[in-house]
Amino acid sequence: MQTLADELKELLKNKTSIEIIPRFLERFSMGNLTRDEDNKSHFCAYFAAYDPNAKEVFIGHHKKSGLWLFNGGHIDKDENLKQSVMREIGEEWGLDGNDFQIGSPALFTITEIDNPTKQACKHHYDLWYFIEADKNEFKPEESKLMEEFHEAGWKKIDEAQNLIKGKNTLLAIEFVKDNYFSK
Repeated sequence: MQTLADELKELLKNKTSIEIIPRFLERFSMGNLTRDEDNKSHFCAYFAAYDPNAKEVFIGHHKKSGLWLFNGGHIDKDENLKQSVMREIGEEWGLDGNDFQIGSPALFTITEIDNPTKQACKHHYDLWYFIEADKNEFKPEESKLMEEFHEAGWKKIDEAQNLIKGKNTLLAIEFVKDNYFSK
């Protein structure tokens, strides 16, 4: 099994044309990539569900951050990227990650966090996975969603854009619109 460090090294070397990658490479070179190793600055994985036919995205109002977000979480020590996404799908949706097609991350962002009363984190180096789902068949466990979110559900792009305040989540919405809804 490929380690997280090896996986990130391979992934980042193929993305050198992306403007943000030098910051990812600099952070990568520092080591201690997970929250367990560095609770202030670490890598995270988002998994954003979208329905290309309904042209909707699945987002939730996150309890800890107070923001409308896609699902995601911290990568744990000794996990690779896919293992992290699979675990988080189980934790947040109560679903089996094997039921979804999980490719490579398609978007990279860095989130600066200033929420000291609720989070020790200062910087998240975000790897975004976009997961196609049929909203009529997508049935996450309500109890799992409500552990982290006040509410969650499918939203049209304009509705999602009105709810979302986070710059990187808005970038992810634009990415979905431009890459998965433009057909």
